[in-house]
Amino acid sequence: MTKYSLLLLLLVFFYSCNQNKAKDDKPVAKVNDKILYLSTVRDFIQNGTKKEDSLLIAENYTRQWIKKQLIISKAELNLTEEDKDVSRMVEDYRSSLIIHKYQQQLIEQKIDTLISQFEIENYYKDYSANFILNRNIIKALYIKVPIPVPNLKKLQKLYKSEKEDDWNELEDYCFQNATKFDNFSDHWIYAQEILNKLPGNISNEDRFLRYTKHYETSDSTHHYFIKIDEVEFKNNLAPLPFVREDIKKILLNKRKIQFIKNLEENIYRDAESKNKFKIY
Repeated sequence: MTKYSLLLLLLVFFYSCNQNKAKDDKPVAKVNDKILYLSTVRDFIQNGTKKEDSLLIAENYTRQWIKKQLIISKAELNLTEEDKDVSRMVEDYRSSLIIHKYQQQLIEQKIDTLISQFEIENYYKDYSANFILNRNIIKALYIKVPIPVPNLKKLQKLYKSEKEDDWNELEDYCFQNATKFDNFSDHWIYAQEILNKLPGNISNEDRFLRYTKHYETSDSTHHYFIKIDEVEFKNNLAPLPFVREDIKKILLNKRKIQFIKNLEENIYRDAESKNKFKIY
């Protein structure tokens, strides 16, 4: 089937909404004894897709289907009967999928996903060597304002201030004038997440973070402000708040693994007690 005959067939299909499915279900392509039907192509296209996009998706799908069938045919010709016997692999894969789905269903129903602060702190203390920082982290404020900066001196005063009233005024100022206003003062982030937003390069990151509290710089279009509240350097133990979510994921995963082990053991013991299997 040529590209143009395929497009014509698809056009007829997409505009034949009043016809029944059996009448619409026409062959689109054929490779040896394998046939691709129009209904299969239609099911691949989401409702609401534009006509032009639908035709392009259908054409690409058909082309990929043909390539797949040709490769399968070539493989069938060149592989030995032993190599072509994938029934065991298919059965193993099917079994694995069924087991996984059953386990996930039980996990969702029965596992308590709440990880206590006590558990988190104990894991953090017991496995602290696993939480050594490989990069510097900071708590900081980042502001980017277009040049010319409105009332520059006021902004320079506000972003350095520790007063709550000044902070509220700074928020109002940045809402009206700033291109970017990122407040990371209450949680840790990697230092590079902010430093990479500055023009130029910081040649010595450790030195910069150790001796810099407030920093300003400019390029041709913007003025940049950074206020660094706290720093934790690489090779030190990460603060607990920085790794809390990672620890929660680790503990939850351990809980799931233990649940699955217990599930398998309980099923085995139950079947053993009821003589549901025999070992020869």
